[in-house]
Amino acid sequence: MREKGSITLFMCMTIMMITSLGFSLMEVSRFVGIDRKADFVTETVADNTFSEYIRPLWEQYGILAIDRAHGTADEGDGLLRERILDFANMQCDGESDYFALNPVEADIDDYMLLTDNDGAAFIHEAATYYKDNIGTEAIDFIGAASSDAGSKESLSSNVDRLITDGSKPMKDPSSIPVEENNKLTEVPKTNLTDEQVRKGETLIDDVNGFKNRGILDQVIPSNKEVSGKTINLSGSVSHRSLESGNSRNSSKATSVDKIIFSLYLKDRFQNFTKDLNHSGLKYETEYIIVGADNDTDNLKGVVGRILAIRQVADFVTLYNDVVRNGEALELAVAISGWTLNPAIIELVHYAIMAAWAYMEAVLDVRLLLSGGKVPLMKTSAEWTSDLYNLASCMDASYTARDFGTGMSYEDYLLTFLVIESSRDESMRALDMIETSMNAIPYYENIKMDHLICDMDMTVTYEADPMFFSLITLETTFVDFYRLKKKAYRSYL
Repeated sequence: MREKGSITLFMCMTIMMITSLGFSLMEVSRFVGIDRKADFVTETVADNTFSEYIRPLWEQYGILAIDRAHGTADEGDGLLRERILDFANMQCDGESDYFALNPVEADIDDYMLLTDNDGAAFIHEAATYYKDNIGTEAIDFIGAASSDAGSKESLSSNVDRLITDGSKPMKDPSSIPVEENNKLTEVPKTNLTDEQVRKGETLIDDVNGFKNRGILDQVIPSNKEVSGKTINLSGSVSHRSLESGNSRNSSKATSVDKIIFSLYLKDRFQNFTKDLNHSGLKYETEYIIVGADNDTDNLKGVVGRILAIRQVADFVTLYNDVVRNGEALELAVAISGWTLNPAIIELVHYAIMAAWAYMEAVLDVRLLLSGGKVPLMKTSAEWTSDLYNLASCMDASYTARDFGTGMSYEDYLLTFLVIESSRDESMRALDMIETSMNAIPYYENIKMDHLICDMDMTVTYEADPMFFSLITLETTFVDFYRLKKKAYRSYL
């Protein structure tokens, strides 16, 4: 016997409503899953993007950055956006995925380049890299030493003038009028030999003649080769018109960052006493300080500055050395006492000390260039040259005595780096880095103003609804979902 059954319209509507509600809840749950997946994918994409840093740049210079041109000469960011979208597609690739996503667009909202703000980001990265390796006391000492060296360098012209001022009255005594109430009545006696007086009479002229030689000829032995490498600066980072980022973030270097950055430059770049086998100029640190397009001029510039500092320091040592100061005065009396003019004797006295200090400074620089150390202020016991044997000091193989203490050549480079403008240093350092990178296969097109160190990105996704098509109510639902997800990454 068959039983009859029936269902009311109300029951049918109830079932449809319950079913629609179920499918709606399932779709809402699915959307939440899609949204979370989009978050996860975007974060992963950002990590993947910033994992593609330029490895040689990190290994050689400790700097992290990604190339928006991806190794090409492309000027825009299209290649980087394509790469971000590729990463997103790799994460979303799947034939049957309950939370299927389709990445459709990648945008770079804002970004910062290493060269922005005169290389502030580069300085900050380098300082951060080195910050844990140096204490506050060392920073204070470097700052004080640099200030002291800078003040001595500024006084060098005064010491040089002493030599000039002392040589003139020897040739023309009438140029310095004698005061009658201060005129000597007789030439003071000295214990000098005729040979010492003879050497003393030509000492100032001999030193002046020696100074007229090329500065590198004075301090570098003839058997040691000086690099003649040159670079074309016209298209370099420091000379060309640079691309710029649009980041709303800012990176500013503090005074401490400046000192630490100077340490970074000293350690990471090659110089006359240190060869790191980098391409381009051989004396990179000297270039960062001087900025000439060739190694020879850059070395001349640095050596000239060190020589100026050493001349002032050695003059002060001589002045405070009672014995050697007395020797200079005795010689001045012997060769200019005949004028009976105390003013001339005094000028000659100081000229002799200045000339002597210059020759001692030359010996100091030779020692520095050979890898030795020289105290910033010498004691009498650390002095090398002899007043009556300065001719031997003109032999470029003759150096000051090395007591193993004081400042090295690289320490002097460091003081100059601390003194120099941050803008000049960062741009010139990036010149050297770009030259070095371009010499590596596959990195020939790398440009420092294409390298991103800080970036906001947006990835846009689309997803199709899954359960809305099963809902029987005549209601208009969305055709697809569109989600925009942002991520921020920075090496700073």
